Amino acid sequence: MKYDIDLFAGYSSEHRWDKYRNAKLLNIIFLGSTFGNFLKFFLDKYSKLSGTILGDPFTVTGTSHNYKQADFSGLIQRYHPSFVNDNKGENNLPVCLIMPSTDKHYLYLKKAQWFRGGDRSVSPDDLWKKSVMGTSPVLADSVKEITDLYDIKETTHHPRIPKFIVRDWYKMGFLMDREETYSYQLFNKLKSHEFFRSQKVFHLDLEAFFDWHTFLENITAMDDFFGLSLDFDRKDEMKQFFNQGIQLDEIRQECNLVESVVNDDKDCHLNSLDVSSEGFIYAEMEKRHDFIQMPLTNGFFKDTTEMRQFIEFYPKHYKAMNPNMPKFNGIDNPFYLYKKK
Repeated sequence: MKYDIDLFAGYSSEHRWDKYRNAKLLNIIFLGSTFGNFLKFFLDKYSKLSGTILGDPFTVTGTSHNYKQADFSGLIQRYHPSFVNDNKGENNLPVCLIMPSTDKHYLYLKKAQWFRGGDRSVSPDDLWKKSVMGTSPVLADSVKEITDLYDIKETTHHPRIPKFIVRDWYKMGFLMDREETYSYQLFNKLKSHEFFRSQKVFHLDLEAFFDWHTFLENITAMDDFFGLSLDFDRKDEMKQFFNQGIQLDEIRQECNLVESVVNDDKDCHLNSLDVSSEGFIYAEMEKRHDFIQMPLTNGFFKDTTEMRQFIEFYPKHYKAMNPNMPKFNGIDNPFYLYKKK
């Protein structure tokens, strides 16, 4: 499916993000929930070219929105895609683009962009914990998609969407080819914009914000690329600062846990995951095990041992081509149920 994406929707051409147009040292271009604010604060704080920047930018949920513009040197700025329109005709601007690269990142974005944007406190579990009419307006489109797809009508006896339906909806979304999703196409359209062909661009993998060693490797490369003059004598302080953000951010912690479950076969309890993480695990298990469909129950596996047991002893006489998979052995699946025009 090809989406019609407007990179600049919602961004006024008259709005300026900075006191002085653009930054001489680095311009960070990012979409929501990809840590552009944190990166700006961190690089400005630890560059020898900046003045002293005290404190930290963290909110109670680990976002980096708690700062004042006056704290910064102006050498490093962050922007949303409106930067492209603001700078038509410019060349060789120092630019960092933050881009997702793994399925884990798209799980994270589904949580962070939908449920934490603007520092609101909304959860994927609100889709099944609250009544259809009582969910946040932020979730209205998701509620409509679920109720339409599963032909659900709100009644006095059943005012909520069952949890197993919400999990299944998430699962089918994660089973889609990544290239067919709106989020992938949005980021790809930004990265591929012809404007960036004329700029000095560093592509920063979103994974840098999930792991200290990956972050350190990337900012070291950025330092060499842009001449940021980062003070690596303060590396221990940098690590403590980075980990502070991770420790406050339950979404990143959960995404890292889910990744370890599906990729590293880690033994752990699974009773604290939200429904989007459960749907992601279901999708990964169905991708990796032909002819197995995960159970449609409100309860989830209590731990990884129970999940592995379900897969190992799944009865052969129930195994059949999975109607949730768009392709089977590289061939279009004639039984595929989740088709969109």
